[in-house]
Amino acid sequence: QRTESVSQRGYFGRRGRSRELEAEPAGQSEPPWCHFCDFQEITHVVVKECRISIHRQDNKCLEVLLPSPGSALALVSLVDGYFRLTADSSHYLCHDVAPPRLLLSIHNGIHGPMQEEFVFAKLRREEPEEGLYILRWSVLDFNRMILSVLKRSHQQAPGTPGAFKYRQFRIQKKGDSFVLEGWDREFPSLRELLDVLKGCTLKSGEENFTVKRCCPPKPGEISDLLIARKAKDNGKQILNLTQLSFHQIRKNEITQRAHLGQGTRTNIYDGVLSVCASPGNDDEAEYFSTEQNNNDGREMHVVLKVLDPSHRDIAL
Repeated sequence: QRTESVSQRGYFGRRGRSRELEAEPAGQSEPPWCHFCDFQEITHVVVKECRISIHRQDNKCLEVLLPSPGSALALVSLVDGYFRLTADSSHYLCHDVAPPRLLLSIHNGIHGPMQEEFVFAKLRREEPEEGLYILRWSVLDFNRMILSVLKRSHQQAPGTPGAFKYRQFRIQKKGDSFVLEGWDREFPSLRELLDVLKGCTLKSGEENFTVKRCCPPKPGEISDLLIARKAKDNGKQILNLTQLSFHQIRKNEITQRAHLGQGTRTNIYDGVLSVCASPGNDDEAEYFSTEQNNNDGREMHVVLKVLDPSHRDIAL
C-alpha cells in the first residue's frame, strides 16, 4: 500500500484527512481518467437502452455503455440533477428522467424554493410594474406555492426606495387539485387557476394587489439553490464576489463597540472579530490573511447588524 494526502475542502473550508489508496497489481492498472466537460458545458443527454450519449456545446459527444437500462437511467438522473444544482435550476437535460415537479414548474413559470430576499431582489431587477408577480415553491411545505405580487406605492416617486411593495399569497396542492388560500374553489390544474387569477384583484388587509404579468425563471439564472464550485488558477483561489463563503463565528469572538446607526429592522454597531485559527488549519489562515485590515490573522474590523428584538416575526 501507498499513502497519499488528499487535499479536499469540506463544508467549512477544512482539509480532509489523508487516506490510503491500495496500489494496483502490476500489469492490471486502468487507463487514466480524462476530463470531458463541466456540467455547464452540457447541452443535452440521450439515453437508448444501455447506451448514454452526453453532448457538449462544441458538438463533441461522450458515449457510455452500461450493463443495464436501469443503470443507464440512474446515471442520467445523477448527471441531470447535478446540472440543475450547478448550471440551471429550471432546466433538464433528458426527457426520460425529467421529474414531474420540474415539468410542472417549467410549464407554469414556477421558481424553485427561495427566500423572500431573493424574491424581492428579482422583482427589483425586472422592470417593476403594477401586477408583476413571481410564483415559487415554498421552502417549508413541499406541496405549497407562494404567489408574490408587486404593487406601486403612490406615496413614493418611481425609482426611489419604497416605491414598490409586494404581498404573498399561498397556493396549496391538494392531491390533483390546486387551491388559493382563502378561496374555497378547487382547480384541476395550476394553469386553470392562474388563468382565472390573471386580471383579478387580491386583497391583503386594507390593500389590493392585481395579478397581471408573470416573471418566470430565466435560463441559467443564478438562484439561492445553485451550488458553485470554487475555481483555482495556478493553485491560488479566485475570489468570486457573486458567491458567499460562510465562516462559523462564536459569540465570544465578537466585541461590540460604538453604535453607528439604525436600519429598518436592525441596529448597526462598530465591532471587532477575533480570529483564533487552529494550528495547521491552512485553509482558514489563508482566507483571513486576505483581509486588508487583518492584524496578523488575529482580529478583523467588522460591522455588526443586530436584529431589533421587537421584530419577532422575522426572527426565524
